[in-house]
Amino acid sequence: MIYLALGDSITFGYDASSDEHRFVNILTQKLTQVARTSVHLHAKPGWTSSQLLRSLDKIPPCILDEAQLISLMIGGNDLIKVMPWYLDDVDTAKERLEKSFYPQVLAIVDKVKKNPDAILMICTVYNPFPKSDIAKKALTDLNQLLRDIAKKRGCVIVPVDEWYGGSEEQFVNGFKRGELQDFRLVRNPIHPNDAGHERIAEAILASYLSIRKRQQGTSSKHPARMDKGPQVKKRLKRRKSASGV
Repeated sequence: MIYLALGDSITFGYDASSDEHRFVNILTQKLTQVARTSVHLHAKPGWTSSQLLRSLDKIPPCILDEAQLISLMIGGNDLIKVMPWYLDDVDTAKERLEKSFYPQVLAIVDKVKKNPDAILMICTVYNPFPKSDIAKKALTDLNQLLRDIAKKRGCVIVPVDEWYGGSEEQFVNGFKRGELQDFRLVRNPIHPNDAGHERIAEAILASYLSIRKRQQGTSSKHPARMDKGPQVKKRLKRRKSASGV
């Protein structure tokens, strides 16, 4: 199975103690227990949704054609750009976020889902400043847009924000007070530590296994199609009788 991981610094593994501890590698190891898995990482620190969208042409077409699992985690840098407006007027900020973020992510989804059988998982973004009301509002707006896109395009939403919820101090590297005032240009306490990367991997894996179980359950119900065999034989028998054969 080919696993395509798309995103920004979090997917890239920023602040993980080593490559082996970033969530993409952890998830790949866990997936290998289900099916042999190869990962193609396409992520870069600082990327916004627009930058990720423009970079997609660099992904080999064979990867997009054959990827069976795609994870997308993007939005933190988009949110940073509109945070000044959230501090001033939340309604204006929400409008700016929707206009600059929603169409970009929608275009990303449409461009990468070349394989109709691929499972595309959109991850919500956790809140590194859970004690800030403004941060809560901004993350709620961002994640609602992601949920709307997932619903519109039939993607799977991975609620990373819920998997982090209430325990951010355990999962965010350099976590201090959980206030927006903790934000810094250097050594900013927003990225996952090793435990945080593990948590994201667990969230994606749980959603993936749930989908797989559902798919296997659906396929096991195909015996209904087998019932058509006797029905066809009966129709053929009636036709032969009617024709005098």
